[in-house]
Formats: sequence, structure tokens, C-alpha cells
Amino acid sequence: MAFRVSPGVSVKEIDLTTIVPAIATTPGGFAGYFHWGPTDEIVKVTSTTELATIFGKPYNDNFVDFYTPANFLSYGNNMQVVRVVGATSYNGCVTATGGSRDITIKNTTDFNSSATVTTAATNGVLFAAKYPGALGSSLKVVVTNGAGTTGASLANAASQGATFIDVTTTGQTQVRYFAVNDEITFADGTSATVSGVQKGTSASTTLTGITAVFGDFFGVTSGITLTAGGNPFVRLNLSTMVPVSQVIGTTLTIKSAYAKYIGSQATVTPYASDAGGAGDLINVIVLDKDGTWTGTANGLLEKFEGLSRAYDARKYDGSSNYYKTIINDQSKYIWALSNDIAGNGQTAATSTAWVKLGAAISSATAVGDGVSSFGLTAGTDILPTDSLRWANGWSKFADADLVDVSLLPTGNASATLEQLIIQNVCEKRLDCMAFVSCASTDVENTLPYQALANLKTYRDTTLNINSSYAVMDSGWKYQLDTYNNLLRLVPLNADIAGLVARTEFTNEAWFSPAGFNRGQLNSVVKLAYNPTQEAHRDELYTRQINPVVSFPGQGTILYGDKTMQTRPSAFDRINVRRLFIILEKAIATASKFFLFEQNDEFTRVQFKNLVVPFLKTIQARRGITDFKVVCDETNNTSEVIDRNEFVADIFIKPTRSVNFISLNFVATKTGVNFTEVGG
Repeated sequence: MAFRVSPGVSVKEIDLTTIVPAIATTPGGFAGYFHWGPTDEIVKVTSTTELATIFGKPYNDNFVDFYTPANFLSYGNNMQVVRVVGATSYNGCVTATGGSRDITIKNTTDFNSSATVTTAATNGVLFAAKYPGALGSSLKVVVTNGAGTTGASLANAASQGATFIDVTTTGQTQVRYFAVNDEITFADGTSATVSGVQKGTSASTTLTGITAVFGDFFGVTSGITLTAGGNPFVRLNLSTMVPVSQVIGTTLTIKSAYAKYIGSQATVTPYASDAGGAGDLINVIVLDKDGTWTGTANGLLEKFEGLSRAYDARKYDGSSNYYKTIINDQSKYIWALSNDIAGNGQTAATSTAWVKLGAAISSATAVGDGVSSFGLTAGTDILPTDSLRWANGWSKFADADLVDVSLLPTGNASATLEQLIIQNVCEKRLDCMAFVSCASTDVENTLPYQALANLKTYRDTTLNINSSYAVMDSGWKYQLDTYNNLLRLVPLNADIAGLVARTEFTNEAWFSPAGFNRGQLNSVVKLAYNPTQEAHRDELYTRQINPVVSFPGQGTILYGDKTMQTRPSAFDRINVRRLFIILEKAIATASKFFLFEQNDEFTRVQFKNLVVPFLKTIQARRGITDFKVVCDETNNTSEVIDRNEFVADIFIKPTRSVNFISLNFVATKTGVNFTEVGG
């Protein structure tokens, strides 16, 4: 501290409680192809259920990518997942002006970019699916104001006692008001439910058998315009017979099928009413148009009631009630992208110059006074190439300072991609390991000797890697896809990475994950290649391939713990590599706090006092048998100090795992004393 120049009392605090911190060493990492979810960004997932919720269930074209993180999560509870899609993957959307629907919004960061907003405005996008993918085309957005009712003048009707009515061009230019389950109330107060909707080309046309039946016109984005030369009427099939006297020349009331989701019939929000405005209130409903999400067509996914079209609208607590803000902050399925549903710019709550909702939307999407329904279309997701899987996915794990990850199961990655992951992620970070499998064709429907030969070729020639930061297994397994009730063939590398994670939970990271105590695999129906013969396992093991074996009555076991390092040393074992990753990562993290300190004996003693107790703890927990820390003038010479360097040599004797057991049974004569022949 600085010298004092006048009397006084100085107080200083010296913290000698610094310790080597605990570090996370079991987070998994994976980049793959999914049909939903944030794209090109890392998302932490803690369970298989959460994985399916965020990224969608497995399909025939991505079940391996789904079950790689899913299988890892059956052993651990921390997986960092990146969704990667092809370059021409688009969000499902609906446009007001017929503009381009090739809209890509990958994630929230992408949505908030000015380029996305500009593109959406240019193309008149009203709503878009939250993420790229065909699943977005299974969404429907319904917007209502008030009770969701409207009227239609009918000039043509069916014969007396029929179960359908015809809506003609009289009094309107478009008929997109109708949907299955709409409720129609007639002049005498009786009502009927719409059970089907048809379109005809002339009032005298017999519709039966010659026209398409539409379950819901709201899903038809092109609309049905009533013109003399086109489609002059729409026929509504009803649930009950309707007397013609109740139809001809009357205005009937139509209550939308979607009104059942809304509890209020208000047309103005309290904020707008207090400000002198009117007609700003809307309700937004998100439905499963095709039943893809819920299993039921038009199943409810989410709803937002009492929102405002006014950009300055507020709730009682002062937070925004503007429909775009609410939708974009809270919806799990859609973005609201247009400036305002009114189609003529943003509207303030104080504005009294409002129009009914149907007219407020452009003519291309107007569907009546009370209800507007938008079926999203054009959603696509394309399989990513290896270059995209690397550039937009796996490369995000390369920076150890930004991403905490330790175990990387590679799924069905190609050999080229596996090499990139091992060399450009694991061997550069030096704190994580990759887990790889051969190609499925190497072991699927092959005889054991053929599978063995294919594995050797894949290891020695195709992959050709020498690294203690990589682990290879002996193939693939069949497991039940519980989402589709199918038997799937998936690689074992996620299970091996999962065993490593589970071993740290049940024992310590420096224990071997193999064997009957800790190496039991989950969810195995059968192995594509089961190396039960010892000769096969010997050949695999000499090439650093860890056999996975199903033993009758004993389950499926990881029967080896080698890394892919070809040179014999302590680092050719998984448990030793994991031990040093933990020691190096923990001590390196603690050492950052010695940067810019004085390079003298006091600092060196502080460092040793920090590291030695930590290593003693590891020794007590059976991770190492002995150690030595040298940090003094012998390795911090004057030349080292003058280069502003600080050197500590840490010598470690790692504990080895048992790979070979010799049991010697010696027969002796009856009168032999065991103390004379025993060891």
C-alpha cells in the first residue's frame, strides 16, 4: 500500500482463502438436424422430454440426430445442442401482399436483426413460424375482435327441408367467413352448425360429387372470391335441416368456431378506452392446423386474449399490451412481423379512426368483420451438408472460454466431420473428448468377421486418427423409438459418452466407465455387431476400438476403456485422460487469478499452497497415487522472470484401471504348510 503522510489508521484485507474451484466436467455437446427449435445457436437441454419439446420428435430423416443427445441424456443431465439445417430452409408464414415467402428466421437474435425486419416488411409478412421447418406450415393463426361474429345476405337457398344453404355474391365480394363448426343463427333464433364447406361455379350447379370439399376455408390463403365468371357461391353443409323461409332474403348471424376459445366479447382495451380510442382489441389464437403437433386437427396450441393493435397500449402494470410485443415475447410458435395488422401503419391508442378487423387487413387476407384466419405455408427444412454441420454447428464448441463442454458424442457424423471435431475442437481446447462410431453399413446386416474387417478399415484407413482426446466403440445398436413405435439403428457413441458422464456422478471422473460395475448400456434391443469371441475383441482392442458386448443374462457392457492414442502410455486410457482434463482445467482456472501479480517467492508459495491441498484431495479420492509440485527458483529462473513468465511443474502418478486379471490356482500336497509356498 502507499506510504501515509499524516497520522491515521489504515485497514487492509488480505484474502488467503482462495481455492481451486469445482468445475463442470460432464456437459455434453452435439450439433445435428432437427425439425423445430432455435437454429445455429447453443441451447442447454437437461432431459429427453425437454429435447423433444424444444427440437421436436424424431422423424425418419433425423432419428439418429435426435437419439444421439437423447441417449446421452439417459445417463447425464446436461447437453448443449445446436440445431443445424440446410441453406434453403424457410419459416412457414403468411403474407398480406403476396410477396416472397422465402423467409428464414433462425432464432431470437436473428429475428431482432434489422435485416429480418426489413425483409419481412418488404414481403408483407403478417405472421411467421418461430423457426424454420415444415412444421411451421402446420400452424394456423386466428385473429378475432369481440365475439367473432359477422353477417351475410343470402339470395339463394336449397329446397325446403335441405341440410345445406348457398351463399351467393349478393351483398359481398368475398366469402371467406366460413369454417367447419361455425354456428349459424337464423331469423327465428334457431341455429345450426356448419359441417362442411363447398364451392360452386354457378347457382344451378349440383355440387354433390363434382366439387372439392374444404374442411376450413381459413386455411386457403388464396381465398374464394365470388365473381360471375368464377365461383359465384359457397355451399354450407349443415348439421340440421333448415326451412327455406328462414334463409331467403335474410341476414343470418355467423359465430366463428374459434370464438369458443375466447372468454370476452369486448372490442376495446381499457387503456384505449381511457385514452378515447376504440376498436383496438384483438385476440390471437394459435392452432395445430393439420394435427401434426397435437394429433388433432385445429387443436389449440396457445392463445392471447385482450391484446391491442395500438403500439402504445399498456396493461394495468405498465407493461406493453401491443399485440406484436406480446406475441414476439411470449409465443412458442409464431412471430408477428407486420407493422400493424391494420395494414396502414401503426395506430396509437388515442386514435378514433379505426376500422373493423376484417377491413383492416388487406384484401388478400380479409375474411370478415370479426374473424381472420391465416394458415401458414411455405415452411421447409433441408438436410444440412457436412460443411454446414461444421460451420453452423460443431465449430461453436471450439472456444473453451465461451462454451463449457466436455463430452462430444458425434452421432452419425462422417469420418471427415469426426476428424474436424477431434482435431479442431478437442485437441485445440484440450479439455473435452470426442466419441465416434463407424458407419452403420460397416456392421448392419453383416457377418461377424465382415463387421470386424470393416471396423479395422474404418479405424486404420477411413478415420486414421491418433489422439487421446477421442474414443471409438465397436458399432451400432437397435433400440425402440418410443415416439414412433419403431425399431431404430443408432450409433453407440452417445452411450459411451453417457457412461463417462454417469461414472462421474456415481464414482469419480477418473474411474473407468467400462466393465460390469459401471459399463452397463441403456435401451439396447440388440447389437448390430456383438463381438462375443475373445479373438475379435483382441483385434479390436489392439486398434483402440472399445468392444461393446451383450453377455447372456448380464446385459450389454462396454468392455474396454481405451482412447484412440496409438502410442502406449497412461493417456491411452479414458480414465487417465479424464483425470488430467480435470486437473488441468481446475488448476488453470484457479491460476488465472495469479496473472499480473508480483513474480516473487511469496506468489510462488501462494500458488503451491493453493494446488497442493487440491491434489491431496484427488489423491484421497483415489485419482492419483502420488504427486509433486515444483514452483521455486529452480524453474523460475531470472531469465524466466525477466520474460514475465511464471512456471510450475506438477508431477502426477495417475491411478490405472485394471484391464487384465491373472488368477493362479496352485495344487499342493496335503502336508504342505502354506506359509512355506505362499507369497
